[in-house]
Amino acid sequence: MKNIVTLINNELHFSLNEQLYDEDVVFKCFYWYGTDYNVEIDKKDNVFFVKISSKSETKIDHDHLLIKIKQDLIDFKLRDIVTKETKNIRELLTAKAFAHFETDENPVTEISDPIGFDPTNF
Repeated sequence: MKNIVTLINNELHFSLNEQLYDEDVVFKCFYWYGTDYNVEIDKKDNVFFVKISSKSETKIDHDHLLIKIKQDLIDFKLRDIVTKETKNIRELLTAKAFAHFETDENPVTEISDPIGFDPTNF
């Protein structure tokens, strides 16, 4: 399916195929546009329909906005790929960090104290 971009009444309309961009990627990407733009996302038959309009009365530079959207979608898609690929490593690190080890062994190193206190004599 080819993505079609249209401009209607200073609103940018386009579609994104879910096979290319997961729902998480789409919503994480467009969340950051909420400060300056009104963003509407609808989904039908594995296609996201996105409509963006300016919150102010200024005219949108659609060419610049499209370039930014493409870059941001690639960025968030890559973040999603890295997150999925490193999931097991992060889980292992977290488990290791919170693992509770108890030991009854005395330290193997030599203990020295300038005043002659010996903690092994208790």
